[in-house]
Amino acid sequence: MKNIKNRFNVILASLLLITVFTSCETSDLDLLNDPSRITPESADPNLLFNNAQLQFANAFAFNEGNEDGLNVRASETMRMQHLFGPYASPFSLTAGNINTNLWTSFYRETLKDIETLLPITQERELLGISGAAKIIKAYTYVTLVDTWGNVPFTEASNAAEFPSPKADDGQLIYNAMLVLIDEAIAEINTTNSVMPANDLFYNGDRAKWTTLARTLKFKMYNQMRLIGDFSSEINTLLSQGIIDSADEDFQFSYSNISSPTDSRHPYYAVTYDADGTGDYMNNYYMNEFTAAKGFADPRLRYYFYRQTDEDPTGDDLPCDGLPGYNFCYIGNAYIGRDHGGRQGVPPDNRKRTTYGLYPVGGDFDSDQFTPAIAGAGAGGAGIFPFMLSSFVDFLRAESALMSGTTGDPRALLESGIRASMDKVLNFNPSVVDPAFAASTTDVNNYVIFVLGQYDAAASNDERLDIIMKEYYLALWGNGYEAWNNYRRTSFPSDLENHVSVPGVFPRTFMYPAAEVNANPNINQKGLDVKAFWDTNADNLD
Repeated sequence: MKNIKNRFNVILASLLLITVFTSCETSDLDLLNDPSRITPESADPNLLFNNAQLQFANAFAFNEGNEDGLNVRASETMRMQHLFGPYASPFSLTAGNINTNLWTSFYRETLKDIETLLPITQERELLGISGAAKIIKAYTYVTLVDTWGNVPFTEASNAAEFPSPKADDGQLIYNAMLVLIDEAIAEINTTNSVMPANDLFYNGDRAKWTTLARTLKFKMYNQMRLIGDFSSEINTLLSQGIIDSADEDFQFSYSNISSPTDSRHPYYAVTYDADGTGDYMNNYYMNEFTAAKGFADPRLRYYFYRQTDEDPTGDDLPCDGLPGYNFCYIGNAYIGRDHGGRQGVPPDNRKRTTYGLYPVGGDFDSDQFTPAIAGAGAGGAGIFPFMLSSFVDFLRAESALMSGTTGDPRALLESGIRASMDKVLNFNPSVVDPAFAASTTDVNNYVIFVLGQYDAAASNDERLDIIMKEYYLALWGNGYEAWNNYRRTSFPSDLENHVSVPGVFPRTFMYPAAEVNANPNINQKGLDVKAFWDTNADNLD
């Protein structure tokens, strides 16, 4: 866990960095010559890299403008958190709601710092720092393509020449990032290369950064499997080694420190506070853990925390009796909302089911039925799970099943489930009440049940559906990858229907309105525009 000194260094870096505003929100990644400001020659590469890491994590999990990173919008789409109304509504994916801070957390923060950093590292021969920064750069551009489709790239880092950069084809960007990742691997493994200090992900471990780089390439090739055969490239990566153990997990760790700088998990910070929880959990997703298999998922009490043991009635259950609802209330004090439900919001902040111990560092549910308050549970010492070993196992199972790459899909499915269970059930164990903790028998029974389903499946599509469902259940805390998976595979196939008229399912996000208004070379598009790798069916909902 990172200490407060590291976090303070990151904030200090933010204050030292030069932020230049032009007519385009995207492209200003260069520095302004100003004698009153820090220059590239005097910049601290480690602080620049720290801030790039922090802004990268913020773009996924949280941003200052509206408290919503990519994960929130994707989780709402994927029935992991509650979506209020249609996909494109005042509360979700309109151009105005894709806050400019989200876009600029990537462009004007993460990428700006990296583009400032890279010439410095090359000049000073800090190739380990350069390599790690290039991996974050590649991960950032892959995410931009996966989220928005075509985005600025070739002209994005030269504001003087291209004040209004054009959007490049996503395939071109992917190809460039595959080359960049290879450069990064070579630099990290150069003899005597200097790795970053105060590294917020891997503590300067060159082997883990190299493993992440290969894993990112594997993720990219698997993402593109609908448009080409990349089995040879994937098998090469598998032979070289990708993330396959928890100590290699690519995750951002938070602390339980709230002052003077709040470094707690952002979902904890906005939920376990004086105002109470502001989010509803999704009933369908909670039902998958409470009843869908006929028994409780071992991760249930770790994922979700119930603040009351009272069933909602009257004004606290505004969906009661209305048509179109699949659940309304799933029982046993798990109080959430159905996908798209937009009935009135009662003052039930201290009653709604909220985030539990994993991954936000909240409280473990041991039937205490008390409101979530600051300091409860792990105090916010959670993680944002970007790419865990369990996630990789599920992706490997998909690749082996559908592309014929190395590995037994059934064994990889089991490995993914067990890795997920191990991660969750051993997360901040001091918070867990042993009387309510999941047991080895619980896990074994779960695995036996799922493998029985897999063995009974009659086709590869049915088998893939099971793999993607288990991946989906392991993804709590990262709805973004669930959205990627669904667009690529159409699975899980039994996602809850929208309670009314959902509108177009988002295949990519709309560009932020502020970016479109400022940049004449960026034209707005609809939610139905697909990323280049998405040749899947049009009828997702």
